[in-house]
Amino acid sequence: MGADAISFVETPEEIAEFMVSLISISISKAEGKEGKDARILDAGCGKGVFLNCLKKKGFKGVSGVELYEPFYEFCKSKFPEFEIIHADFLRFNPNPERKYDVIIANPPYAHYNSLPAEIRREVASTVGSKESDIYYAFVIKAVKLLAEGGEMVFITPYGFTYNTFARRVRSYLSGGGGIEVFVDLDEANLFKGEHPETVIFKFRKGVPPQKMRVLRLKSRKVAKNEIKFYGTKALKERKGNACFEYFEREPFSSSEETWSSFPAFSFGFGRSVKLKKIAEVCVGFVTGFERAFLVEERELEAFTEEERRLVKRFVKAKNCRGYWTEGTVNYVFTADIKSEEELLGLPNVAERLLKYRAELEKRYLPRGRKWFQWQAVRNRRTVEANLGSPKIFVPTLDRSKTSRFCLTYEPVYPCGDTLLVIPRKGLEFFVLGYLNSRLFREFYLSNGGRRGGRVAFTQRLVSEADVPLFSDETTRKISSLARAIYENRDLGCYKEKLEAGVQEAVKGSYTGNQAF
Repeated sequence: MGADAISFVETPEEIAEFMVSLISISISKAEGKEGKDARILDAGCGKGVFLNCLKKKGFKGVSGVELYEPFYEFCKSKFPEFEIIHADFLRFNPNPERKYDVIIANPPYAHYNSLPAEIRREVASTVGSKESDIYYAFVIKAVKLLAEGGEMVFITPYGFTYNTFARRVRSYLSGGGGIEVFVDLDEANLFKGEHPETVIFKFRKGVPPQKMRVLRLKSRKVAKNEIKFYGTKALKERKGNACFEYFEREPFSSSEETWSSFPAFSFGFGRSVKLKKIAEVCVGFVTGFERAFLVEERELEAFTEEERRLVKRFVKAKNCRGYWTEGTVNYVFTADIKSEEELLGLPNVAERLLKYRAELEKRYLPRGRKWFQWQAVRNRRTVEANLGSPKIFVPTLDRSKTSRFCLTYEPVYPCGDTLLVIPRKGLEFFVLGYLNSRLFREFYLSNGGRRGGRVAFTQRLVSEADVPLFSDETTRKISSLARAIYENRDLGCYKEKLEAGVQEAVKGSYTGNQAF
């Protein structure tokens, strides 16, 4: 994955060959020279997989930068015809007049906190945030080193397309040019021992392309040679095939909050409101080490009355059936225990937490949080103020083919692997039906809700999701059918009727919803 000693995982040859095939400078002009004399830089050459592919293609003006000395020596010996530079790419400063026609790389993937101090400084300076990954800095640095009209071909994790702290990365990839090719490799198993959700993208500096070509892998169970063959075929024929979905769209822009490999989606009619106008969205509470706080029903028999008051019922992702919840889990909620002395006055609670003290102390804890408390308890005031209200839960990461928003009237809390939606009074069944509809799912995926093979329901994306102003009649119909599904625990005919009603509303016209 990266090209330093810390995070190096070698790029498979088939993937490197596919990436090199994306270079179009080889059949064009580069500063008055034929493409094969173009200046090409491997930004972290590792063991030379890209250098070898470039050599086989006939490129001559190739340079490679490598920080890790054994890899530098290896590439210098194996590729004497190329310029191999022993340097940190983030500190690499060639002659200002020397810009590159192509920069290719599989940069290291490592969060800021895991990097050596000197590299952390470079990353923070380049990206403008300490909440970033080193590959963010590699992307920005590469854009700066490209000549006008130059190309960047990178394989990186998917995170830069949606992470709040990657906004500067998205700005560099859209403001000074644009992405021409975007290949979503989902969760394909490309790297031995590592399983990032990766994308390959080709960026051109200067004038943005009129259209961006997007490929999305259909299945993560695909061989590397198939990715190379079918990816090349899809781009050449400009259509999908056995391995990839294919479509074309406007290039990504910095005004888009997230970048999605799904086609752009429009409701195609009328006005809408944001979900946050009719519902409050809250994140779940995070233990940081579940085993220490989880309590089985049989264990409660030994608890004192005071200890039992600390045990709260939570909804986890596994309890989300879709439309309704099934079961809950019990946790000791220690947020209000102020000191170890107070903890020791609760013998059963103290005994279980002390058993896991070493693990609990290893968690990342916000300043002022004690080892026996929960890791993160956000939105607590809102959650507890609405314990008696109808609440909708959904798994934060879900592989299900259909959404699993589920309603309960029980006084339960959201666990860290769920998101909580609290609808305005009287709208719970409408919100439940709409969020579980195919229409909403299509909208949500097109707006960046996907993380590899999973759908990610985040507080920001769900809060900002659009809700069409259906007619009052359609709203009542959705509410009625969602109620029938919930009360009868029946996902059969009622669900199909609800979907049909939503689709009918999309095709027809409406006047807006006074309830909103």
